[in-house]
Parts: sequence; structure tokens; C-alpha cells
Amino acid sequence: MTRRRTDTLANAVGLVTLGFGVVLTVMPRRSAVALGLGDRPALARTVGVTDLVVGSGVLVGRPRWPWMAARAALNLVLTGCYAAEASRPDGNRRARAGAIAMASLTVVDATLAVALAAQRGNEE
Repeated sequence: MTRRRTDTLANAVGLVTLGFGVVLTVMPRRSAVALGLGDRPALARTVGVTDLVVGSGVLVGRPRWPWMAARAALNLVLTGCYAAEASRPDGNRRARAGAIAMASLTVVDATLAVALAAQRGNEE
């Protein structure tokens, strides 16, 4: 993957992460329900604040790869939250879809973290 493409993808991920962070922090209850996390505003707000930190790190942190790796780790934790919500007797489709989406994003973010680290290694 070229340096330009990797940077473009990292910028997009950082901006999307910041956007979700703002929404989850400002409207945690509505966001949690809409995203399939159930009525868990404290979880949504915690994830939102974390997204604000991680998204900022992805955009301006140098090197970038540790921030992208942190995002992948956060996604893995969220996969577990969604899976727990989906396994409840009243679990919903959004939670199942959320678990699948977060697992997929974990792979994407981890792959991008590796690409960013490799580019960093090639510069040294």
C-alpha cells in the first residue's frame, strides 16, 4: 500500500472516529439505542470519549500506527459488548450486526496499523 493511500485511509478513519465520538458523547442514550447497544448511556459516553482521544491520535499522533492499533483494540472490546447484548434473551438484530461490523473493523484497523508501522520502519 502506498504511503499516500495509507495516510488517506488513516485520515478517514480518524475523522469518522471523531464524528462517532462527538455523537456518542453528546447523545449517549439515543446513540446506544440506535447502534444496538441497548439502553446503556454510560457505555456509549465512555466509548465516545475514548473515540475522541483515539481519533485525535490517529489524525495528529506521530507515529500513527499505535493509535490505529489502539482503535483496533477498542473495536475488539466493542465486539464483545455487542455480542453480549445480542446474546441476551431480548437481544436485537442491531447488536448482532454491530458485533459483525466491529469484528470486521478490527481486522481493517489492525491491517492499517501494520501498514503504518511498516512504512514507519522503512523510513528509519
